[in-house]
Amino acid sequence: MMYFPRHKMLAVILGGLLIFSACKKDSDSGPAVEPLSVAAVKPDDILTIKGQNFDANASGNIVKFGDVIALVVSATETEIKVKVPGTSATGTIYTLTVTAHGKTTEVGVIAIVPLTFYAVKGTFASGAEYKVITINPGDGSESLIASVGERINDVVYLAATNEIVGVNDAGTKLVKVNVTTKKVSSVALPSGATAASNYLVVDKDNNLYCIKYDYTVTNHQTQSLVKIDPVTGNATVIKTFESTDDWYEPVYVAATNEVIGLKNEGKSLFKLNLTTKDTLTVNLPGSATTEYRELIVDDESNLFAYKAHLHGDPTDVAKLVKVNAATGEEKLVKDLPVNGKFHDKIIYVSKLSEFLGIWDQLVVFRLNMWSLTYDFSPNPPTLDNTYTNLTSN
Repeated sequence: MMYFPRHKMLAVILGGLLIFSACKKDSDSGPAVEPLSVAAVKPDDILTIKGQNFDANASGNIVKFGDVIALVVSATETEIKVKVPGTSATGTIYTLTVTAHGKTTEVGVIAIVPLTFYAVKGTFASGAEYKVITINPGDGSESLIASVGERINDVVYLAATNEIVGVNDAGTKLVKVNVTTKKVSSVALPSGATAASNYLVVDKDNNLYCIKYDYTVTNHQTQSLVKIDPVTGNATVIKTFESTDDWYEPVYVAATNEVIGLKNEGKSLFKLNLTTKDTLTVNLPGSATTEYRELIVDDESNLFAYKAHLHGDPTDVAKLVKVNAATGEEKLVKDLPVNGKFHDKIIYVSKLSEFLGIWDQLVVFRLNMWSLTYDFSPNPPTLDNTYTNLTSN
């Protein structure tokens, strides 16, 4: 029989109790969660919840939107991916909870909203009233979200705040419309007598960016990609460069973490990598007379462009092309009508496998990616109103 001095025996017992207590604490502690990065999601979206003390087995976690149990797709001890419940749960703000190891933690509140298309409606008349509306691409019917007063451009949907966000004509402020509360607000953007901000773009983490132009020197400009705080309007410069050409119509490509826009009057791509801050110009072939007017990205980071030469003569041409962002090489997707043109943003909607845009500021154009057929959905006929800036949540 092994003999332990009394004080050593006590140490062994205490050590064992501490180990048992630590193990019990780890297994019994509830999940600790980080704040949600989005304010709204759509049915069937995959929502990522980050934190600690989750069950590494997906089945060991229960995620609820209110009383609705959601499907946990995957889980680790620090991250849960959950499929947002279907349409029966839409239209409401829910309290999101996570249960793991028998303990429940409240994550926060979140809205489940159906796939919705938004546009700006107004006229070019001085002092005209502009509105943010929802628009049904099937029949062109619409409903009012809110009146915003002055014209806004470069509209995007920001899931982080569940807002439609645009820039005023002067490029001096950010105008925001909460699509749930209908509240309209604005914040000043970095600008000045010779400077303005335009072209909003959102990355995969719901960060908001814009391009700032400074025209202090005639025929020469300083351009910057800046990250914008949508609450305060404060800007953080990502990269500044000198150029004689505008950088415009940017899109975000998640696969390479790049912001890609057009330069040289639509004859080249200009790319800025958000990770390395490197910039690169890629020439676009065959665009001397038929310029690239707009870029589109699908949900798999494929890059497309609307390419057109529209002057009302027999040389008119319009195309949707797929573009290799590394080489500039293009492949024709579809020849488009030349008796009209796209205005302010074409979007790709993965759920519909369709490209959508506002055509001639009066109707919705839809091109199905699989059948390569297109049609036009008429908006209510109003000659004194135009439609621009189609976007979706």
